[in-house]
Amino acid sequence: MQSAVVKATLQAAFLSLCSALVAAFLTPKNPPIVALVIYTILSTPPNFQWQQYLERKLPGHHVEKREAKNEVTGGKSAGGGVTIKKRLNVTNTIMKVVIDQTLGSVINVALHLGLVRALQGIPLGECLQVVKERDAESGGHLTENWLINISQQTWPLMIAGYKLWPLVSLLNFTVIPVEQRTVVGSLFGLGWGVYLAMRSAR
Repeated sequence: MQSAVVKATLQAAFLSLCSALVAAFLTPKNPPIVALVIYTILSTPPNFQWQQYLERKLPGHHVEKREAKNEVTGGKSAGGGVTIKKRLNVTNTIMKVVIDQTLGSVINVALHLGLVRALQGIPLGECLQVVKERDAESGGHLTENWLINISQQTWPLMIAGYKLWPLVSLLNFTVIPVEQRTVVGSLFGLGWGVYLAMRSAR
């Protein structure tokens, strides 16, 4: 398990670095590359465990065991063989998508908005309560206008995420093995990471 977490974390960190570098190329303001990569390293292990937890509590498939029949006699196999078939648990899958895209999404977005700023040296109290507005006229520097708080930034970011992540979540919970879900999410997150990096550079 530990090796899987480390592998997923390294892969996610590499993709985060790629996203930040692409964003730096696309925007005149440099995104906080180091802060974004460190945030990814910190957030990937708990997200990995979150996926494991959801799968344990809400298994995505039923396992059906059937005794194999003898092809000649039509009766049960003398060797006691069985066939195992997995069937999608639709109810559990829907529940996992809903939980992941509500509770999980709110926590991840709020942590991203707060921790990325904290890793840039902004006092923790300010990260938890409000976010200083970047004034375009000041060249992108932080000003003293307290206009944008975290809740006002969280919802637009979540709404933007809902254009991508519910589909990724559905794909993960239906066809992707649980130990590979964080990596698959990171692959889709490459483009999302570019958006976040460009947003963090504002």
